[in-house]
Amino acid sequence: MLEPALAEIISQPQLPKHQAKEVSPNKMPPTSHTLMDLIITLSVYLPLPTFPQLFALTSSILPLTQDPQLQKKAYKLFPRLATSPNGVLALQNRNHDLQSLLLSSASSASAPARRDRLLALAATITHLPPTDLHFIPSVLSEVVIAAKEVNEKARSAAFDLLVLMGRKMSEGGTIEQAKIPHMDPGAHNAEASLEEFFTMMSAGLVGSTPHVVSASITALTRVLYEFHAELNPTVIEDLVSTLDLFLTSSNREIVRSCLGFTKVAIVTLPEELVRPRLQSLVPGLLSWSREHKSRFRAKVKHILERAVRRFGSEAVERCCPDDGKKLVQNIRKAKERKKRKRSEATAAGDEEGEVDEEAVDERRKRKGRFESEYDEAIYGSEEDEDTDSAASGDDEGNNTSRAKSKGPKNARKGEDAGRGTYIVEDPDEPLDLLSRSALGRISTSKPVPLKQQGKPKAAKVDLDGKLVFGTRSGTDDDDDGDAMVIERGGAANGVD
Repeated sequence: MLEPALAEIISQPQLPKHQAKEVSPNKMPPTSHTLMDLIITLSVYLPLPTFPQLFALTSSILPLTQDPQLQKKAYKLFPRLATSPNGVLALQNRNHDLQSLLLSSASSASAPARRDRLLALAATITHLPPTDLHFIPSVLSEVVIAAKEVNEKARSAAFDLLVLMGRKMSEGGTIEQAKIPHMDPGAHNAEASLEEFFTMMSAGLVGSTPHVVSASITALTRVLYEFHAELNPTVIEDLVSTLDLFLTSSNREIVRSCLGFTKVAIVTLPEELVRPRLQSLVPGLLSWSREHKSRFRAKVKHILERAVRRFGSEAVERCCPDDGKKLVQNIRKAKERKKRKRSEATAAGDEEGEVDEEAVDERRKRKGRFESEYDEAIYGSEEDEDTDSAASGDDEGNNTSRAKSKGPKNARKGEDAGRGTYIVEDPDEPLDLLSRSALGRISTSKPVPLKQQGKPKAAKVDLDGKLVFGTRSGTDDDDDGDAMVIERGGAANGVD
């Protein structure tokens, strides 16, 4: 049933994007999509003799550019097979054919299928024999470029695949470079190792476009974070010194990736390797400290905060040029101020014998808001809440006046953030959330009970107990000096 549907798809011409999207949302999915979903679901239960036909069917779908969704479903088959014993045997026995299929379909891969294609590559490399390690450099450029994908899931799949490639290369073996596409047939073989893997990835640093260079730096940052404890220190020194030069680039995309690499180097690499590089890293960072676009200013400040925390403010300040020392001094003062406030809060808590549970919970939330340790190393900073306490390159007087001018506005923002949302309910009738008027019952101010809303006003009486109506001038205090205000059901104010 699927083969006739595929023949019909192949015979149809490829429509432009604006015409392909004009499909009714209530229309049933094509038969080929439904059958492919059924095949993917049942693939883990199929016997081994049926897998040659299954791979042949998939090889006829992957080159199709007329139907990106069907191509995406075909890529999903390989990770699905890796979850069953028969599927693992099929991936191992037909791994060579699968490599050829994935290499030949690289040019026809559509954008929606990139994440699933990366997962299919991961399933293939997981069961890659040691004699076929040339497949890793054959697809490495594609995976490196995928590290800059807009789709977050595709980027995560690319990072995981880079780590998997590094693990596979660290196991050893021989790379037949003559089998790599576009390589010289007379190229010599190379021994597989982590150092060789980093050498292959470093080739992208001389790319022809800034996007390729930026993607290579991002990919190197990820694998360096993962394998820095297993790498030769000489390789790390060469890598840091090479990427140090990119901090002076005029391209923002390259510098943005280089800032992430610098932060990972300062946070994770051994101190004896990073400290000698501060003489060149710190001036390179400070050259972007006055850049307001692309949030470079905040990123540079966070990196310098990490450097001050690890190497000390004196070591960092010695490496600063004269026009950048003020930023490091402000960071040091903000750190001392925060430390002083924390010690005062701790002393106050010890005197009362209580612990601020809300502060502890907030600290735990900040620590667990990242999905991985790599994301925390790249984006995390314990000094985020003190970002506005010390502005870079400004005098303390300017900072003070700026903080004063922003004070009421920030206070209003804090009040709005702390204000809750309430639902005004009628005590005699339950609220119907499906009603059209339910939205009008939502209020940002706390509703007053009906009894308090209907509370009568106080009445005025004279010394004889008679009610007083009206005044001469509309004022209450001066005109009726002998009158007393009483509340209904109670005595006069100040009189028993």
